[in-house]
Amino acid sequence: MATLVINIGNSSLFCGVFAGARAAKVFRLPIDAAVRLPARVRGRIERAAVSSVVPALTPEVLRLIRRTWAVEPAVLTATAAHGLKIGYRVPAQLGADRVAAALGARTLYPRRHVIIVDCGTATTVTALCADGTVAGGAIFPGVGLAAISLARGTAQLPAAKVRRPRAALGRSPRDGIASGCYFGQLGAIKEVVARVRGEAFGRAAAVVVGTGGGAAAFECEGIFDGVVPDLVLRGLAVFAGRD
Repeated sequence: MATLVINIGNSSLFCGVFAGARAAKVFRLPIDAAVRLPARVRGRIERAAVSSVVPALTPEVLRLIRRTWAVEPAVLTATAAHGLKIGYRVPAQLGADRVAAALGARTLYPRRHVIIVDCGTATTVTALCADGTVAGGAIFPGVGLAAISLARGTAQLPAAKVRRPRAALGRSPRDGIASGCYFGQLGAIKEVVARVRGEAFGRAAAVVVGTGGGAAAFECEGIFDGVVPDLVLRGLAVFAGRD
């Protein structure tokens, strides 16, 4: 059974087609290019699921799916019937993308504590307990957003693309921004993960999994036990299959 899954993010549409539990195709589209979706997905789609952190765009994507494949998409939200327990004071305020990632993590790491680090426009850290409770977590600017904020919020600092610098000691404004944003993000991830681990799980073991478009940049730093770029899509596929 072919399942179409889409996460509507702040910067892109993250899309996948699953055959059972296997991802047959994974791709991204610009946030304003939903109309290109049918051209990227060939063949019959029998079910679909969508999560979104951009509510204004959600109806357009749902209509496109209905019109193109004649299926009614399941919409994942924090209050949907997904099988997780949400530890937020107001459960509805948890982002749907974090719910999807938690579903994906629970499938890959059943009955284990997991800390999910999703590196996108924002970096989110989410604690998932072994019993399926999303305990909470943290949100801070992603590495790219930090660089954009410096360029927009200062008079003289330039725009800079951030990749892993060869050295922390920058010798130009752009080198300094790359160093500060990359190593600052790395330090923030380490610190937040350590604090979340202690507060959520005490001394119990936890798997730290990286995901999102920016996670690969930190794969060599030893902060993740594994990197699963399509974790959100895996969770959406699980949700689509719930009866």
